[in-house]
Amino acid sequence: MGIKKISAFAAAVALSMTVLGGCSNDKKDAAAVKYDWSNVAIGGGGYITGIVYNPTQEGLAYVRTDIGGAYRFDTDKDKWVPITDCFGGDEWNLIGIESIATDPVEPKRVYAACGTYMGENGALIASDDYGETWTRFDLPFGCGGNNSGRGVGERLRVDPVDNSNIYFGSRNSGLWKSEDYGKTWAQVESFPVKGDYSQEGNSIGIMWVQFDPSTNDVYAGAAMTNGECIYKSCDGGETWETLPANIAGYYPLQAEISPNGKMYMACSDTAGPNVDPKNGAVYELDLETQEFTDITPSLDDGRYGGFGGITLDAQDDDTIVVTSLSFWDDKGHNIYRSTDGGESWDALYTKTEKNYQMDVSEAEWLTWGRDEASIGWWTAAVALDPFNSDKVSYGTGATLYSTENLTDLGSETPVTIKFDAKGIEETAVYNMVAPPYDENSPQMYSIMGDLTGFSHLDVEKSPDDAHFFKNGDAQSVDCAWLDGNCAVYTSDSKKAALNYTTDGGAVWNTITRLPEKSEGGSVAMSADGKTIIWKPASISGKPYVTPDYGENWYYCEGISYGAKVIADRVNPKTFYATCEGTFYISTDGGYHFEPTGAILTDNSVLTAVGDKEGHVWAATGGSIMYTEDGGKNFTVLKTINAKALGFGALEKEGGYMTIYVMGNDNVSGNDTPHGDGIYRSTDKGKTWVRLNDDNHLFGNLTYSITGDSEVFGRVYFATNGRGIVMGDVAK
Repeated sequence: MGIKKISAFAAAVALSMTVLGGCSNDKKDAAAVKYDWSNVAIGGGGYITGIVYNPTQEGLAYVRTDIGGAYRFDTDKDKWVPITDCFGGDEWNLIGIESIATDPVEPKRVYAACGTYMGENGALIASDDYGETWTRFDLPFGCGGNNSGRGVGERLRVDPVDNSNIYFGSRNSGLWKSEDYGKTWAQVESFPVKGDYSQEGNSIGIMWVQFDPSTNDVYAGAAMTNGECIYKSCDGGETWETLPANIAGYYPLQAEISPNGKMYMACSDTAGPNVDPKNGAVYELDLETQEFTDITPSLDDGRYGGFGGITLDAQDDDTIVVTSLSFWDDKGHNIYRSTDGGESWDALYTKTEKNYQMDVSEAEWLTWGRDEASIGWWTAAVALDPFNSDKVSYGTGATLYSTENLTDLGSETPVTIKFDAKGIEETAVYNMVAPPYDENSPQMYSIMGDLTGFSHLDVEKSPDDAHFFKNGDAQSVDCAWLDGNCAVYTSDSKKAALNYTTDGGAVWNTITRLPEKSEGGSVAMSADGKTIIWKPASISGKPYVTPDYGENWYYCEGISYGAKVIADRVNPKTFYATCEGTFYISTDGGYHFEPTGAILTDNSVLTAVGDKEGHVWAATGGSIMYTEDGGKNFTVLKTINAKALGFGALEKEGGYMTIYVMGNDNVSGNDTPHGDGIYRSTDKGKTWVRLNDDNHLFGNLTYSITGDSEVFGRVYFATNGRGIVMGDVAK
């Protein structure tokens, strides 16, 4: 049977996907000033779910992440560069990448399946310039870049003989195909299954597509509970054959086909990583005889769980590399290599031997306080460089690693595994503060999901382990503007709810004497760093003040539950608060607060100006309000709508600090608004210029923004998946 005629529904889908949208460089909204965009260096911070090398252009490689978009390796810059920053807040779900494919015939072509969660429809995007610009085609179903099974694949594959043909294996809508370089798509209705295995309520579906390099037959792997997981087509997808069910109980998460006519599969009893595999195997399938052979590594390394990633050496048909999955040993997942088609294996370690060494000198925090960094966890992404048998790269739940002496495995020379995520930033950032600094104090303090946070001595270098916060999930952070070495953060850890430093984060001290048993909440630090006001995340929500780092605590009189407190950046005795729409001030170090009579909205976020006592600005979610007399009087700005606001270095001496906002200029009287973006004002809010353009939207933004206190024009803002974005005036 051939592919059936496209139904009325499928035809409508194909037509709708021809409409241009999303990412392209021809959008009307451009930045008013030229900016260069980069990141505050951390070094990954999130899950690398896939690595794809182009087999015909040396040095061309891509990685995908679960919530932070896709990256391409730039050989000239020797770093990874983001290629999906064109998705903005209203398209935040597309920043999670389900799969990526590079064209072996025309390497400039690349494709990606976008969609973070299955609850919203995804999109397929196509580029003919290495991801610099994209054409987007909306899908009638979702993708699961951050759902269970996100390390399987690749679901997208380009036909190596006729590269106009691209296949995509969806999670719940079967196999799809484009015959015109991704311009239109239709479901392959002859494909017999959609997959019947689900994890955490989400279907795993069609996990991968592969081509036999000798015959160009196409294979697809589906998550089927009966073990009938492998399907073959010899006629370009018109008809399909079900291969023998020899892997019941397992799912082939990844598969690779060697020119020698063998398919190699990494299998587990779950799709990982959210649901840990308890068992698994590595299989060889002879494509001619359809005979399965169990070639699972049997080394005495204590392995339990399954196998997640597999890759073949383009220089040697018999060389295979696989990774364990759910290997929670202190050393991390194991990586195995065979040079004889799976008959024998070497591993990075066994119970008695260690055959590797870690080099994280460019991101020292990856030791996580240990003597040596672990190999990593959630390792499903693994790829051998097709031009270099010594280089294998693999992704973890925190970063990307590579080795360039893989062939030493099995010898007396240890394999050196190095940090290789330069340019990749995938953290979900909550907040950051950037005080005045010099060579002896940090440039920034940050807090984020999973990693707690960092003291950044240099925003262009990944932090060391000493300046890595390690106590729970941070909730709030602040620092002293007159002494940038003093800072404080709160955490959801019951044992370390409140932590402070007086040496720039080299040592964090946990306050053990708390006024109530609670954790988290918000915190403010006085300008000199000697006073802390803490509002715990408790039912009472009562703010407390300590003048001696927790030795003694006192109620903050005059304010109650729901109060938002900040410190004046100049006067150590002055704090400000909003509570139930009223503005308050304390002039005695936070012991007593008095209302000023000013009224603000309940959702107002206060920010104090770094060099002027009594100057406080409020972003209300719409307009901006500010006071220059400690809250007695407020002025309302009608020039911009702000969701977050921060201050940076002066443009010129004697001026007002530069103001940065997340917001839009869709205000009355503006005939040429630029919409949502990052804006800057150097004249106290009278006029604004947009800094980013519509190709630099950075996915899902977190409402936190600040300027650099020492470098004019430098802005930092937080994202949920793209780390801390840093912008500088273009040179």
